[in-house]
Amino acid sequence: MATSEVLCYGEIGIDNIIQADGLPSPENAIFPKSDSYHGGGAAANTAVWLSAMGVKVKLMGNVIGHDPYGQMIRENLGKHPNIDLSLVEQREDVTTPFTRAIVTPDGERSFLIFWYPQAPKIPLTKEMLEGVRYLALDLYGGPERLAAARLAFESGVATAIGDVIWPEHPALPYTSIATNSAPYIRQTFPGVDVRQHARKLQSISNGIVVTTDGPSTVHALDAQGNGFLIQPPKVEVADATGAGDAFRSGLLFGLLQGFDLPHSLRWAVACGSLKVKNLGAATTKPEFKEIESLANSLQVEPEV
Repeated sequence: MATSEVLCYGEIGIDNIIQADGLPSPENAIFPKSDSYHGGGAAANTAVWLSAMGVKVKLMGNVIGHDPYGQMIRENLGKHPNIDLSLVEQREDVTTPFTRAIVTPDGERSFLIFWYPQAPKIPLTKEMLEGVRYLALDLYGGPERLAAARLAFESGVATAIGDVIWPEHPALPYTSIATNSAPYIRQTFPGVDVRQHARKLQSISNGIVVTTDGPSTVHALDAQGNGFLIQPPKVEVADATGAGDAFRSGLLFGLLQGFDLPHSLRWAVACGSLKVKNLGAATTKPEFKEIESLANSLQVEPEV
């Protein structure tokens, strides 16, 4: 396989998507409407979306097992010729991580997460980064995530990190691109102005900081602190699982093409918006022309 442009590092697992009209509570049972299994994990989702857009990627992170879920992952990812799986390790003594996600009619998810903390993580090395332009990294792990961010930064590889929302987070100075969730920020820092919070983060990272907000306006800051706004299109939401991963993939695709940040944001919003129309984080991908058409229809405005 040709040199990969992006290395996706982090979660690799299975998502069990359970559609239901509501969430269970004491003395209140729910009756699921559907129950399906999909490839999951932020790193794997990002790799699949990038691969579908023609980007060559490497995937690595947690070890998976030689069990039915592990075989399902191998089979699903093996259908994507642009994904280099040579760094994905399977072991007999590992249980493959998985997530049960209850998805309500508004597309929002509630998660039960199994075995990710216990799964061994493969350390990133400088040799693995050879030829790579971007490291796409999730922070849902331990010290190996920080070590990966630091190594990439010191090796001259740009880092795209999801939900690095704490100003004191040790990975923030190594973050070239932060893609953060406004609802997550508001939950963690009640009463905060998310745009001012983004500016605080950007003053530390000196990189790009993007804040998504579900169907509301996306806010972005470039490396010089210039602000941009883009309104996602109205879509019928089936499942928001993996929307951030699709968004980050679209953003990286645009930057890899040499597009500036505003143009790349259009691709990011197009991917995220089209993703939420379908069940599963990366099971159903739109045709490239559909992403391109939607991206070209969107407008980016400067923040004033």
